[in-house]
Amino acid sequence: MIRRALRILLTVLLSPIVLTSVAWAVLALWLDGPHSKMLAGTLAVALLLVSILLVSLVRPLQRGLVAALLPVAAVAVWWGSIAPSNTRDWTPEVAHAARITFGGSRVTIQNARNFKYRSESDYEQRWETRSYDLDRIRAVDLFLSFWGPTDIAHTIVSWEFDDRQPLAISIETRKEKGESYSALRGFFHQYELYYVVADERDLISLRTNYRGEQVYLYRMQVPPSRRALCWLTI
Repeated sequence: MIRRALRILLTVLLSPIVLTSVAWAVLALWLDGPHSKMLAGTLAVALLLVSILLVSLVRPLQRGLVAALLPVAAVAVWWGSIAPSNTRDWTPEVAHAARITFGGSRVTIQNARNFKYRSESDYEQRWETRSYDLDRIRAVDLFLSFWGPTDIAHTIVSWEFDDRQPLAISIETRKEKGESYSALRGFFHQYELYYVVADERDLISLRTNYRGEQVYLYRMQVPPSRRALCWLTI
């Protein structure tokens, strides 16, 4: 009686894990698999059928559920080996990666973005080389930007200097030309990450003036001695 109860409990615990894992593996093959959608779809369907067969044929049922995780594990190993790239046909706003060099308290940034926007998709491209003295950081600000549901926000950190315009950093997806953002695809290897190092007006006005997002500004209580360290940790 106790053994039977343990089997039932194990089945109840394993079933949602297997179901979720197989669903993830199917989507991983479909979204991140071969460029040929027909081949990617074939592999995804094959994995689903193999998992169903293992659950149906291997006995006892608990062993079949564990066996169904084996092809999922193989997909996970392959998926974890997918490497990002810096050599794609990027959209203009993320075309150049920032390069930062340090010399004492001074930092020099190549490819700092400072676009002049006429609309979200119409802008004058300006990539600048800027130099900042980290000892002259006056304040650190945190922006929260809401583009839809207020349960999720995008964060931007900005540093205000005594002698220069504020510099902001935002970690975003790096989209290729013709590619649009999808929250579902964001859970898979569909986008590289990109550090937008830009003039604060670029990052914030794009969201407030042209994307219609709700943006909130918070002044962070960071002691002067730690403001430069806060910048370096980004």
